[in-house]
Amino acid sequence: MPFLFLTRFEWLDKNGPKSKSKSMLLDQLCVQPPLLFAMFVFLDMTRAAVREIKPSCGRTLSTIGPTIVSSWRFWPFAVWATFKYLKKKHYTVALNLCSIAWTVYLSKGKKSSE
Repeated sequence: MPFLFLTRFEWLDKNGPKSKSKSMLLDQLCVQPPLLFAMFVFLDMTRAAVREIKPSCGRTLSTIGPTIVSSWRFWPFAVWATFKYLKKKHYTVALNLCSIAWTVYLSKGKKSSE
């Protein structure tokens, strides 16, 4: 990402206005507003996230225990069966399918608890 900024400044240096005042005007009118907008959006999102941390941690701590226990029941068997019965070239696909099944299981559990 920094490389893009550097190439933009190099391009502006070659093709942009030659006077310092015009360069400053271009910066203040075209570059600064989107950057300030992005900064304020980021700050607002950060403030909202910080306000939500405590309730989020509470929800997470209340659900993590049963999820870990379920994970210990599912994943060792899924990995063992994959390595025992499938060829090496199928490991990734099989474990990705297990991951999809695990995600659906977690989603169903979350939906039924609400």
